[in-house]
Formats: sequence, C-alpha cells, structure tokens
Amino acid sequence: MQVTEGDSRWIGVSTDAPSVDTAVSPAGGQSRRKMLPTITLRGVRFHAIDEQTCIRHILGEISVGTGGFVVTPNVDHLRRCRSDLSFSVLVSEASLVVADGMPVVWASRLQGTPLPQRVAGSDLISSLSAAAAKEGRSIFLLGGEPGTADAAARVLTSRSPNLKIAGMLCPPIGFEKNIIEMGKIIETLQAARPDIVYVALGSPKQEQLIDRLRRLLPQTWWLGVGVSFSFLCGDVKRAPLWMRKYGLEWIHRLLQEPGRLTHRYVVVGIPFASVLLLRSAAKGMAVRVLHRPAASDDETQDQPAPSAILASTKASAPAESENDFISNHDPEPFTDTREISVSGNHRLRALILLGGMIRQNTLGGALGRSAMDLPVGNDKTLLTRWLDEAAAVARTFGLNELPVRLLVDDDALEPRSAVGTLGAQHYRMERDTSEYRGTGGLLANLSVDYDDDDMILVGNAAQVLLDPLPALTLSLMKTRGVVSLIGHRDGEPSGLMLITCRTLRLIPRIGFVDMKEQALPIISKKYDVRVVQCRRPTGLAIRTLSDYIAALRALHRPTRAAATDPWAEDWKSTFAIVEAGATVSPTARIHDSVIFSGATVEANAVVVRSVVAGTVRRDRETVDQYVDEVAKHDRLNLARATV
Repeated sequence: MQVTEGDSRWIGVSTDAPSVDTAVSPAGGQSRRKMLPTITLRGVRFHAIDEQTCIRHILGEISVGTGGFVVTPNVDHLRRCRSDLSFSVLVSEASLVVADGMPVVWASRLQGTPLPQRVAGSDLISSLSAAAAKEGRSIFLLGGEPGTADAAARVLTSRSPNLKIAGMLCPPIGFEKNIIEMGKIIETLQAARPDIVYVALGSPKQEQLIDRLRRLLPQTWWLGVGVSFSFLCGDVKRAPLWMRKYGLEWIHRLLQEPGRLTHRYVVVGIPFASVLLLRSAAKGMAVRVLHRPAASDDETQDQPAPSAILASTKASAPAESENDFISNHDPEPFTDTREISVSGNHRLRALILLGGMIRQNTLGGALGRSAMDLPVGNDKTLLTRWLDEAAAVARTFGLNELPVRLLVDDDALEPRSAVGTLGAQHYRMERDTSEYRGTGGLLANLSVDYDDDDMILVGNAAQVLLDPLPALTLSLMKTRGVVSLIGHRDGEPSGLMLITCRTLRLIPRIGFVDMKEQALPIISKKYDVRVVQCRRPTGLAIRTLSDYIAALRALHRPTRAAATDPWAEDWKSTFAIVEAGATVSPTARIHDSVIFSGATVEANAVVVRSVVAGTVRRDRETVDQYVDEVAKHDRLNLARATV
C-alpha cells in the first residue's frame, strides 16, 4: 500500500520520566499536552494531584471535547485490585485515579512518593459541580437510593444556581441484567448529553456500569461517587471534618451501618491496611537507608534487561531462521529493543483479542466451553497463553503492564481459565452488543479509550501463536508504519496488527466496516500501512477438531526444520495433554490428544488425534474423535466428529 498523504514515520511519545502521565488532546487542529505526575502504590497507578488540579483537568478536557473516567480508590479498592482482575483493569484504564482515603495517602508518604492530598468522590461532587456551574457545564445524577438523586440535585443547585442539571435517573435493583432497563438508561443519557455524569451505585458496580456506558458518550466525564447523593441530601450523615482529616471516617460509617460494613472494614480492611502501611514503610526505609528505590510488589527482583529477554526469546523461537520473516522495509527484524525504545513503544497501551472466530467455533460449541479455555499444554489454556505472551511483551519493552481486552459477541461463553489468575498481567472480557459492526467498526468504537498516538496490538483470539509475541511485536514496530500487520507470503493478512489509534478515527462511526476489505483501504489513503511478510504461518486458527490438533502438533513439535526424508511419515506423537481431574490408566496410550478434566481412559485404550471429555473403554481404539460420553467401537469420520 502506498502513501498518498501524511507522514510515514513512526508516531509516538516517549518520556524518560515514568512518574509523568502524558495526555494529548486535540483542540482546533492543534495538540496540547497535559503533564500529570503519577505514583504507583500496591500496583495501582495514582495521579499525584490535589482536588483543584483534578477539577481543572476535567473541565479543561471537556472544553476541547475529550471525555474521561475518574476512579477514586480507597483501601477497599486496593484490596479488590489484588483479587479481582477485571476490577484492576477498570482502575488501570481510568483517565484519572485519585486517592479517596487517608490510609492511601499515608502509605504513599511512607514509601517516599507522597500524594498531595485526599481527593474524595464525596468532595468532588460538590466542588466539581460548583466549578462546572461557572463554566456553564451540565451534570447528570445516576443511581442512588430512590429520591436521593432529586434531593442531591436540589442541594447542588441551591449552592450554585447556574448549575445545569441534564437529568436524574434511579434505575431499579437488577437493572444491569435487564435489557429494557439498560436501554432506558442509554436512551436517557444520549438524549441529555451531559458534560459530567455522577454514578452512585457503590463499588465495583458503578465502575462496571461506567465502563459499559462511557463509549456511548465519548465527550462526557464519568465519576463514581458511592453514597454521596445520600450525604448531600442528609439521608446519611457524613463524618465530621476532623474525623475525615485523621482517617477515621470509616469508624463513623461503621457505627451507622455495622451489619453491612463490619466485614469490609474490620475483618478485611484493617488487616489489609496494616500490611499496606508496613510494606510502604519498608520501601520508604529502603529509599532512605540504601539510597535506592525498593522493588515494587509486582516486580521481579532479578529481571534481566529487555535486550537479554529478547535474545532469549529469539533463541527459543521455533522459526527456522530470521528469514522466515520478510519485512518490506527491514530484512532483520530481531534486534536489541533499545533501537526501538526512543521511537514510541511506550505508547503501546493494550493487546486487543478479537473473538470473532469464537462465534463460529464449532469445536468450542461442541465442548460446551469457550474456545479460549481449550488447553494448549499441561496447566495452560489458549487464554492463559495469550496472557503470558502479553506479559512477555510488557517485560521486553519495559512497560509496567500490557492490559489484555478480549472482545466476544453477546452469546459467547465466558472463559473461566483466567479467573483468579493474579500477577502483573491485567485481563478483561468485553461483550460486543452490536449485531452488525465488523472488525474495523469494533476497533473504531474502542479507539475512543485511547489518545491519537497510542498504539494497540490486535490479534485474532482463537489462534495458537507459533512464534513469541515479543518477537512478532518488534517486527511490526521496526516497519515504522502507522499501521503494521503480519502477512503471509502471498500478501494475505494474518491475525496480528499494530495500529496507531489516530488511524481508526477515519473509520465510519456507523454501519458495517470490515478491517481487511474496507478499513485498511480507507486508512492507507492517508497513512502508511506496512506488511511484515512471512514464509510460514505465525499462528494457526482453531475452529474444528482437526484445526485444534494440527495447531497443537505445530506448537509442540520439537523442531520445525524440514524432514531429511520428504517421503517419511509423520507418525510420532508430539503431545499428550491431560487436564487435572482426568483419569488415565498407566497402560493407556495417548497420541496427539487432549483428555479433559472428568474424562476417563481405561487400561490398554489407544487415543489418537482426539479430544476426550467422556470415557474410552478398556482395550478400545479412538481415532480422530471428540468423545463426550462413551467412545463408539468404530472410527468416526473427522468431519462427522466436528460438526
């Protein structure tokens, strides 16, 4: 594809100061840069700003048509981030993260990275509304106990008569699972088009709802405010100022609602807060005594340099040689990452896994589980392997993390294999509620979450990668294309792309837009789209039993070099995957097959190129089958087994 206009150089922003968060917003054809300092506490990034700076930032972004999402974590939020991967991702993707809780502020000071002050949602709702009134901005109150939104609106307008109330809505209990009620909320918000929406549902429900709604109003700012409507109207009395100042507001709340809050504050909260403060103090001591920063809770102590990681990745890659990748613009894609680090890789924001193939995945449907939960190794599923690869990319390029967003349709089964998987890698599943949008349209929809110069790595979810994702990512980066993709030797695109988000702004906001047939031709008219051509597949899609077995054979084959005898039969077994909870007799033979949890393979049975979720009887032979009950005595045709 040729460039007709625009700049073909690699577009990105990098900084040597990791404590500064850079946000770029368009304004009248120009760009302005907001530099907000950040710190990290227990793996959560906080913006080190005071309440007035927070307000100025929000109103400044509204003035140029840029929306956002504010999260105000307290100790309970920090604890949940450690145990709830989905919530952790929500917090990490917020536009502003400010501390609501004095223990959080104290911990930041103890570790030597002080936050300037507590910025509580219950304070922001008043101060931000007053500032919004002066600039003629509108607010919407969503949630709260029945009647509290109306009462809170009256209090706010009595304080700021010029405040515009765009609307109020108190949905019934269970609304989030009711399509009709959700439709009413969406219709009301889209008609009101407020500048700021306060959501008072409690955490994490309010953050989850904001995440579902904010893409519908990309120029709106959203803030979860918990019980603040009740505070404003006096239904719930707030702690005196002196108690808030000394971090004792939780005692006041506990005395008001002991039945509901005892477990959160006493059983769970106090132990977690104690550990938080002790660990923060230990880090601060390390800084003062040893004159060096202490390692983060989520960092590996003896992590090698990015170049060393990449070197080991290169050595372990199953490629026959570096020439398996033929870049249109660079014949040697595997090099030290330092060559790329100044070119914008710090703008790599997420790995987007498109679940379109999961919709037609006959194998996953037959198994009654998500295709993402198919095992690709012992104790490793397709999804957890993607998460490991994303974590490897983050380590290779010196990123704190690379969040993974799995997009599936509304009817897809939810993958379970990553539930409870903690560690540095953030993961979230998102459902595509549109029935007719296309891959290009979906990417355009989610691009509102990112700045123009941010980059996203996009891959087809239901495929088994045969090459390390860090090496593939580096090959894409080295093209310096604004959009780069991995292609087969004949030019056919495969399932991996590196996209600069500003290119997605060209895609129509409505209607079906296919990425390959429609979006790429549109983008290539203005920007440079480049292809890394490959002599062989870098990943294999899995839809049927034969696809699945072939992909696993390719993944587990000891060497991918050509056989010395081209006529030799490929008969050796390359893998035998047995999930925990399966029963396999020591005398059974498993050849290129997968045995699911709960399945049984009895003595002297032979299982070849099959997936077993039921029972294979003693002395029986099962070839090219999916066994869900008891294997039949005869061999089934492969096509029949996968339909």
